[in-house]
Amino acid sequence: MPAVRLTPAELRRALAADGTSLQYQAQVHVPSRSLAGVEAFVRWPHPAFGMIGPSEIVVLVEEGGLHAEFDAWVVGAACAQAQRWRAEGVPLPLVSVNVWAQTMRQGQLGPAVTSALQASGVPPAMLEIETPPGAAADAELATVLELLRRLGVRIASEARAPEDLPSIPVDTVKIPARAVAEIEDGDRRASIERLAATCRDRGVRVVAEGVETAAQRDALLAAGCEIVQGYLYGPEVSAAEVSALARQPS
Repeated sequence: MPAVRLTPAELRRALAADGTSLQYQAQVHVPSRSLAGVEAFVRWPHPAFGMIGPSEIVVLVEEGGLHAEFDAWVVGAACAQAQRWRAEGVPLPLVSVNVWAQTMRQGQLGPAVTSALQASGVPPAMLEIETPPGAAADAELATVLELLRRLGVRIASEARAPEDLPSIPVDTVKIPARAVAEIEDGDRRASIERLAATCRDRGVRVVAEGVETAAQRDALLAAGCEIVQGYLYGPEVSAAEVSALARQPS
């Protein structure tokens, strides 16, 4: 935590000057032990206070109403890096990015994504937008998501059981960490099994977040969830480290 309180204005200047950076957490396909994708997380290497993490950044975004500026930078940086990986021949299927509901409501997510795709040249299907919880059930936000899907961008939505699945089509379902933590409970495991089976029938990818132990991984795999993400496979790493991981045989 910095000794002096940071301000939204400082974060705005950092975003404008590319003073923020992205790190990535691996999504691992357990049976093949290969990278199934990465999720991008923002860090702020502050010249005076060192690395500023998500909790402080979120507060500044909220206080300063920087949602649209923040999302535009994140999507642009993620697309640019994805294109660099493609140019280097790094075998990475996709990059997942979280966005704010406020950016979607302001009508600024679509233009930001379009601009990032055009500027980078990355294929739209390599970008995955992870929606805020409940966004797919919100008629206004669902319209934005449908527009993104027409661009060819992938959509990810959170679910804990089949009844949580959104009415609009999505490409990935994320099982949240709080559900993964309960995977050894019989009822929770049954819900995840039903969710994985439903997604498999629909051709939807399933990713379990917050996997911290081998027991959780094994229980998820037995329940039909083959892609996991969490500290069992490591924390967020740099783009260069992703390149090295992706090129490893397993």
